[in-house]
Amino acid sequence: MARVKPKRRGPSMDLTAMSDMAWLLLTFFILTSNFREPEVVPVVTPTSVSNQKMGDDNMMVIKINNDGKFLFALDENERIPTLERMGEKYGVRFTDAEKNAFKSVVEFGVPMKEMRSFLNQSADNQKNYNPGIPLDTIPNKNQELIDWVFEAKEVNPDLFLAIKGDQKSEYIKFKTLIAQLQEKNMNKFQLITSQE
Repeated sequence: MARVKPKRRGPSMDLTAMSDMAWLLLTFFILTSNFREPEVVPVVTPTSVSNQKMGDDNMMVIKINNDGKFLFALDENERIPTLERMGEKYGVRFTDAEKNAFKSVVEFGVPMKEMRSFLNQSADNQKNYNPGIPLDTIPNKNQELIDWVFEAKEVNPDLFLAIKGDQKSEYIKFKTLIAQLQEKNMNKFQLITSQE
């Protein structure tokens, strides 16, 4: 008599719990991630082979765009106190509305004499207005950009400086900036490049 073979059943697994877990993880990572603020002036950085990552916290960034104009960016916590210190240094008084407007400015390239009119413009007009922060090649002549750096360091001594320059900007701008920083004994900063 022939044996009756039992029907083979493949292993069954309930994947409901696993899909729930995947959605929970995805939701968690979306909600806890920090989104990068958009750049006002896009800068195409030169490439390098360095794989050292730049930190996200306690950073101030000097940008040099392709026209050779200097822009400055600070963390949100240091913006208003640094603006107040620069206002004292350059004899400019800011209203509370102007200070609140400055808190939302991601990066700027405006001389102090034009800062109040810049802050009273709409956000769309602010994006299109960046004449550049002055930095003269003659030491101690017009060092407004260097003053921003050191006033920010007075507000938060743990701030790191990073320099991000466009690959089409002139070398003399980098040289001037680095020479002015070294003149004030600031020799530690990072250069931002893109991966080769």
